[in-house]
Parts: sequence; C-alpha cells; structure tokens
Amino acid sequence: MKVVIFLFNEDLMCAQHAFLYAKELNEKGIEAKIVLEGKATSIPRRYESSPAFKKLYEVAKKWIDCVCKACSIATKSLEFAEKEGLRICSDLNGHVSMEKYIREGYAVITI
Repeated sequence: MKVVIFLFNEDLMCAQHAFLYAKELNEKGIEAKIVLEGKATSIPRRYESSPAFKKLYEVAKKWIDCVCKACSIATKSLEFAEKEGLRICSDLNGHVSMEKYIREGYAVITI
C-alpha cells in the first residue's frame, strides 16, 4: 500500500499530524508522501516558530514530495521552499495533480 497526504491547511497542529502520520507509515513499511497545497505551502517557512515542530519538520521533510507552485507564490513561500530544496510542482494548471498519484497506486488523504 502507498499513501499520499495532501495537506491544505496552514495550521501547525494539522501539519504536525500529517508529518506524524507520514513518519509512522514509513517506519512501519507503508510508503507515505506529503504534498503541500493551498495555505499549507507556507508551513516550511513557519516551522521555526516552534522548536518542537521544527524538529518534526526536519524529520518529515524527506517525505514532502511536492509543493504547489501556484499556491506557494500566493503565500509568498516559493523562494523559501526552493531554498529548502523541496520539489516544486505545477502539473495541473500551476497546482499539483492528484491523478498522477492515483495512477501510481497511492491512496489519497486530504487534511
């Protein structure tokens, strides 16, 4: 089984849960990826506001598969995401395509 978590919410608590789920699944042998869409594209530049969150972000960053280009521009986060080395995607009119994940056999979870 493979899972992709599309995180749309900018709330750090929601992001923390998405990161915890990805960590748990990957540690237990279930491939899990994270996609940052919508206001969640601001999460990477906000992680420093909480030392506990920063630690989890640094662990979970390796599972962030894609950051939406259009939304990261709108949230003024594109430059930071690029600096972090995160992959920027725009394959659906500037946004991230869910279809490609579904075709690759991923179950899609949205938060």
